Amino acid sequence: MTDGTAVRTPSMAVPASLRLLGRAGGLENSDICGYYVHSGWNEGHATYLQVGSHTALMFRRGCWVIDRQGVQDSEMAVAWAKDNGALAPTASTFGPWFIWSESAQDFLADANLIAIDAPDVTFISRRSDISGEYHFAGLSDGSPYYANGDMLIRYHSEGRKWLVAGTEHKGNNCIAFAEAQDTPHPGFAFLKWHVWNGATGQWNADANCHCLAAPSVIHVLGRHAQACNARICGSYHLAGLREGRPLYLLPGKKAVIRYASETDRWLIDFEALAEPGILGRILQWALKMETGDAFSAFADARGTFHPGHVFLEWHVWETAQSRAVLDPCVRATSAPQKLQVSGRGHGQENGDISGDYFLVGLHKGWPAYQQRGTSMAIRREKKRWVIDREGLRDSLTCVAFAQATPGFQHAGDGGSQKWHVYDSRAACHALDVAIQVRADGPEESSTKRQRIECVSTSAHLGA
Repeated sequence: MTDGTAVRTPSMAVPASLRLLGRAGGLENSDICGYYVHSGWNEGHATYLQVGSHTALMFRRGCWVIDRQGVQDSEMAVAWAKDNGALAPTASTFGPWFIWSESAQDFLADANLIAIDAPDVTFISRRSDISGEYHFAGLSDGSPYYANGDMLIRYHSEGRKWLVAGTEHKGNNCIAFAEAQDTPHPGFAFLKWHVWNGATGQWNADANCHCLAAPSVIHVLGRHAQACNARICGSYHLAGLREGRPLYLLPGKKAVIRYASETDRWLIDFEALAEPGILGRILQWALKMETGDAFSAFADARGTFHPGHVFLEWHVWETAQSRAVLDPCVRATSAPQKLQVSGRGHGQENGDISGDYFLVGLHKGWPAYQQRGTSMAIRREKKRWVIDREGLRDSLTCVAFAQATPGFQHAGDGGSQKWHVYDSRAACHALDVAIQVRADGPEESSTKRQRIECVSTSAHLGA
C-alpha cells in the first residue's frame, strides 16, 4: 500500500496511484508501462512517478507527458497525450497516447496504452474464505481484476457488478457482489455488498462486508516502553467501517483506531470495546473529544483514507499533564512484518545480504528491518533504502542501496528493482539487477483460512 502527503481517499478525483498498461513488451519504449505513485502537482494537475525509475507522468505545457528524466521543465518526452480536462490521466476520460518512434522520427499513436486507477484492496466479511488482501492481477474486458489465492474480485460487464468468485466460477456465478455504480475499482467504501447464503438459498445484504483500498494490518510503533500509554503500540487489524473510513482493532485488547469526523482525526482508544460497548464509546468520543478518557492518542487525518501513513504525527495522552502531547517517535505504518532479499548468491561478495528481514521498529521515522541473529539491517537514509551490516545507525555508509520511491513506506514496495551493492574491486557500489526485495504475503490470522462448507458456496445472480 502507498503512502503520501496528498489526499488519498478512494472517492478523490486524483488517485493515489496509477498503473500504465497496454504497451506490448517487444515494442520500443514499452518500459514506460508500470506502477506510478502520486508525488505532487504541476500546473494544477497530478504528477506521478514510476516505481523503480525516475520516469514521471505529469502535466506540462498544456498536455500530459511521460518523461524519463523525471519532473522537469523540458520540451523532451517519450510520450504525450492531449489534455483530458481532468486532474489525472485516467482511462475513462482519456484519448490515445502518442509514443516516440526512433525509426519514424515521430510520435505514433498507441490506442492500447492506458492509465488505470487500480489499487490493491482488502475484503472483509464474516466468511473467512473470501476475506483478505486482494492484489491487482490484470485487466479483463478493460476493467481490473484482483487475486487472493484461488479467489478473485472481477467486474461483470453485463450486470455492471463487482463479483467475488472462485477461479472456477464463470459468468455471473459468484459468492458475493456489489453494484459497481461506475467505480473504476471495487475498493470504494460506499459500495453495498450482498453475500450468498447457501443454507437459505438467498442473497443477503451484509452491512459488515466491505472492500476497501486499505491495508489489512497497521502497526503502531515507536512509543517508549516506559512512557504513559505505551500500550497503544501493536498490530491493528482491519475489522470494519465507521464514518466511511476503515476501523482497526487490536486483537486480544479493547483498543481500536477509528476516524472521528468531528475533528478530522484518527483516534486510538484503548477502552473502545469496554462496556457500554462500541456504539456507546462512539457517542462518548463525539461528546467528550477533549477529555482525557476519550482517547489514548490522536493524529490529524490530513485527508488520508486510512491511518497507516508514516507522515501522520501522533499526540499521545499524558496523564501527568492531563493533555495529549506530540510524540515524534510514534508512527503508524502499513509496512509488512517481513521483507525478503534475494538474487545475491552466497558465493558472491556481500552475498550475506540475502535472507529474511523482520520489522523491529522505526529508524528516523521509517520502518526498519533486521536479520535475526545478526546486525544486518534495512533502513531509510535520506532518499534511499540501504542495507547496512552495522545495524540501525546514523550513517551514509552501507553495503547496498536503492532509491526510495515517493509514496512507499518500505524497501519491498518501491525502488527495489535497482539495487547497488558494494564491489571492493571497483571500490564503489555496482548495480546488481538480480537483487529483489519483496514483501511477505498478506498477514493472516492465527486461524488458517479455509473454505466454509455450506449447502452451496456460490450462485448465479439470477438464482
